Amino acid sequence: MKKPHKTIRATLNKQKFTIVELAIAMAILVVVALIVGTASATFYNGYRRSVKVTERLNTLLTIDRVMDQNIRNLIPFRWRDETDQLRFVFEGKSDSLHFTTLRRTYGSDRGALLFVRLRVEDGDLIAEYSSYPRLPWEEEGVQEYTREVIATNIRQISFLYAEQGDEEIEFENSWEEEEHSATPLAIQMTIEWLDGSTEQWLRRTAGSSAYSTFGNRQLPEALR
Repeated sequence: MKKPHKTIRATLNKQKFTIVELAIAMAILVVVALIVGTASATFYNGYRRSVKVTERLNTLLTIDRVMDQNIRNLIPFRWRDETDQLRFVFEGKSDSLHFTTLRRTYGSDRGALLFVRLRVEDGDLIAEYSSYPRLPWEEEGVQEYTREVIATNIRQISFLYAEQGDEEIEFENSWEEEEHSATPLAIQMTIEWLDGSTEQWLRRTAGSSAYSTFGNRQLPEALR
């Protein structure tokens, strides 16, 4: 009669030992899950930061391309307005820029001139290109153009225009054609992003070195 009791007791001991093993296994699984979860979160956060940095870098490189290809090649090109007066195809405001630039030409191109406008619209930096004369004094929608989004998440954009002063280079926040005989020596663009950070680009325009300029920079007699 005693043998069955010993068997039941041995079985209970084995069950208790199995429960302990199960608890230990569960604890190990929890620790492993925490390690894997932490590693996955770290990897994901690192990947997200990497994507964000890469996107910002690509945006900055795109703006660099626009500044190098267009602002560096900005020229004082003239066109007659509705009153038959020759005027620069250039409009420099504090928050937008309309100008003429030179570009590389190939066999099927329409010409070496490119008419460009830079401005911010709904938080996007927009570049508008036209191979035909796009004149800043004409109404919007008159000329056709190609539109490109250069950058996004922008709070505001501002321009400064450099001119040779009496003793040093002076910067103006707008460019009045009546007060100048040519386009600016250099243009600085400042972008303020939605996150509060700012970036600046400063480029000389075509032929505006210390010893040579593209176009006559002498003031008219009326302005001397």
